[in-house]
Amino acid sequence: MTPEETANLTNLIMVKRNQLQLSVNEVARRADISPTMMWRIEQGLIANTRMDRLLAITDALGITRTDLFTTIGWLPAADLPTLSTYLRVKYYHLPDAVIRHIARDVTKIVHAYNNRTDTDESCPECTDRQPDHPADHGGQS
Repeated sequence: MTPEETANLTNLIMVKRNQLQLSVNEVARRADISPTMMWRIEQGLIANTRMDRLLAITDALGITRTDLFTTIGWLPAADLPTLSTYLRVKYYHLPDAVIRHIARDVTKIVHAYNNRTDTDESCPECTDRQPDHPADHGGQS
């Protein structure tokens, strides 16, 4: 893996582990690897981790193979399905009109974000944002 792919992998693992509130030792136990090995992988100290170890770790964390392979560059973004195709498969119960609506909204947000000149991290199209601080909405809850 390239240094960037290694960084992406370690970020994916660390973020998911933290979301699940699992310790390095617990993930190592679930993946049947040593805690030291798990820590070294998460820290990016092993750039070419064996695939069986990566699969064990990602399985323990509930990370899909698609997310893993995309993160480490084995599945290029160009090979991913279109948003509409993904939505139709993932949310097969939704009507086509809803799929089109979601895809249109995502495209609008991405387009607006890509055309920005500021460095603000907020979504330029999200009008339903909640104020970050009670004072932002007149002190009312």
